[in-house]
Amino acid sequence: MTLETFDNYFTAEVVKSRLMEEGIHAYVISPLLSYSFGPTITEGYRLQVEQSQFLKALNIYKNTLED
Repeated sequence: MTLETFDNYFTAEVVKSRLMEEGIHAYVISPLLSYSFGPTITEGYRLQVEQSQFLKALNIYKNTLED
């Protein structure tokens, strides 16, 4: 499941690392490219977690934003 979509790869990796420290398997999926009018990014970097860990990951992510 997608936990969050980021415009910046570095930010996605920082959050991914934080989740992994807590034992959550997280993956960053690269943005999709559209070539209709030249190469453009149609989505940002998607941070994915397993469905069974989504609520725990969301809680950690929200608490990380508050820090």
